[in-house]
Amino acid sequence: MEVDSGRNGTGHGQIAGPDEEIPAGGDAKRSREEGGRNTTTTCQEDEDEDNDYYNDDSNFLDSYRTTWATNYGKNDGSFEDETAIPPMQHTDGPVLPISSWPMEVLQIFSVKDSSLTLTGPSRAVVLINPVMFEVDLKVITHNNSGLPLSESEEDDKVLSYNAFFYDGVAHMNNTGFARRSVESTEHSTMEFVFAHLIFAVEATIAVRVIEGSTDFRARLTARTAGIDEDVVLLDSGDGKVAVVNDDDDSGPLVVLQRRVVVVEEKGSLILGVEAAEIGSEQVDIRPRHALRSRCGFNLGFCRMSVMIAWSVLP
Repeated sequence: MEVDSGRNGTGHGQIAGPDEEIPAGGDAKRSREEGGRNTTTTCQEDEDEDNDYYNDDSNFLDSYRTTWATNYGKNDGSFEDETAIPPMQHTDGPVLPISSWPMEVLQIFSVKDSSLTLTGPSRAVVLINPVMFEVDLKVITHNNSGLPLSESEEDDKVLSYNAFFYDGVAHMNNTGFARRSVESTEHSTMEFVFAHLIFAVEATIAVRVIEGSTDFRARLTARTAGIDEDVVLLDSGDGKVAVVNDDDDSGPLVVLQRRVVVVEEKGSLILGVEAAEIGSEQVDIRPRHALRSRCGFNLGFCRMSVMIAWSVLP
């Protein structure tokens, strides 16, 4: 999945420590008045016209890649490169860039196929330009060690090679609920579940085992109040939770499959954990514009701490 977005602004001022609290409302100091919030012009379009954006006789994905390479390749590198813009761009305020506010974003809940695990997006998807969903799904028949099972990668079976996009401007008056897009090709059918949120902030989540055993199975989820869909942060299935030891002496870091979600400014972030044979627990956290929130889970055999780093966008 690719999304074109504007460059991040920069702010100047004293940097707060990672545990510093902020006033009620979760905001940080700004270099302009609240009345300066940006607005966007409403545009009415038929949803069926979305994919006419790159409408020609060639393959839709090939056409999009060619257009992207022509427009951005010289300065931004290969289409295959992952984004160089990390999350938490404005977590450690307190002076925030003049162009950064809670914005319109896309929350990606799930992509469903028989054996797919979603591991991104790696940062918030801002709805500045249309968001392109790219699907390049193959059954691998060659050996990655260089000893081919077939003659070459060209013999891999293509299950889906397609793309579609979501135009946030066309739907900005119809937001705040889960959307489902079913995309079918000759060999596969995939369901994409996402939501268009307005005035939202980015939340980057880290979980540590601070006491007790790390030998357990668990499922960690996140959701926003008002939308009955989970973002799966971790599902260890039949295996135990993976942890790594880093420079933080508070406890092993749980390896999450996803760690970035978005939350409405006036809503709440609901984190949940389900541990095999133990039960479930959840916490409700109020969003902020910057800095961090902390909470935790007590599962009996272990205690976990959760840190949420907040950031406005882009």
